[in-house]
Amino acid sequence: MKSTKPKVAAVNQDIFQNVAKISPIALIHHLQIKDGTAYNNWMRKSKDLLESMAGNRFFNLSVDPVPREGMYVDEIVIDEYPSAEAALKSATATQAELMDSCKNVTILAIQPEAPLKFRIVRIAAWLMHLVKGINDSGTPTANWKANNTAVWPDEQQMAVARKQDLDRPLLVYNLNKNRTVALYQDAPPDSRPCSGEAAYERYSKIAGSQLLRRGAYPVYGGKPIGILIGSADSMLADTWSKFILVYYPQRRNLLAMIEGDEFKSGQRHRDAGLERVAIFMGNDKTDNAT
Repeated sequence: MKSTKPKVAAVNQDIFQNVAKISPIALIHHLQIKDGTAYNNWMRKSKDLLESMAGNRFFNLSVDPVPREGMYVDEIVIDEYPSAEAALKSATATQAELMDSCKNVTILAIQPEAPLKFRIVRIAAWLMHLVKGINDSGTPTANWKANNTAVWPDEQQMAVARKQDLDRPLLVYNLNKNRTVALYQDAPPDSRPCSGEAAYERYSKIAGSQLLRRGAYPVYGGKPIGILIGSADSMLADTWSKFILVYYPQRRNLLAMIEGDEFKSGQRHRDAGLERVAIFMGNDKTDNAT
């Protein structure tokens, strides 16, 4: 009986048609691992190739063991390349090893935002924490519950999140899809409409203050381009507006923040502005966020 190799998924090169040749590209790998040894071999090979192309492996998240919309992810790896051409070359060269080591693979391509933005925000977080810092301690209450789990972590995700080590740093992955027009459930009939993006900005200003005061801040982000490798049935196969990765010095910072009245005052803006969010929480294995 002849052995057959697993079918290798097609690489969707068309997503880069409208991307400038000199624009940096980040590939966000969402991986469900089946063979740890083979996976570690892929990690080494892909990193060596990445660095030979003057790229960087910025983050390697060990994701909380809980699905989002039925999608299980063990690790998320974020690699940034100097161009779409380099990203395609690397993905193609290491694809077979990756597919052999993982049960499920979805690779999302994004155009990353300028790193200077995140350096500035990091300094702002340091200053805010120094001057008006909030130092969370102990075990936060567990009263917070999302009304709309399409744009917030669901109950199962929160239950698992609360069982993890509260002292460890946390990374929260947010892949947002904005509404075209914000939908405020409590808006009066004669209120002036706004875009979903504008509503989310209102939320960001409120939540951002609470983040910075805890020494937390966005560490990476960008504009989603599309799925490079993955199934059309994947949860991630949607038209997304923005990717944001947020760092918290401790997991308890997030859990304490969402219980506060000030943070809760901004929830309505997120509910109104976003249609859908892919959310994952986990620990960074690279320590690049700190």
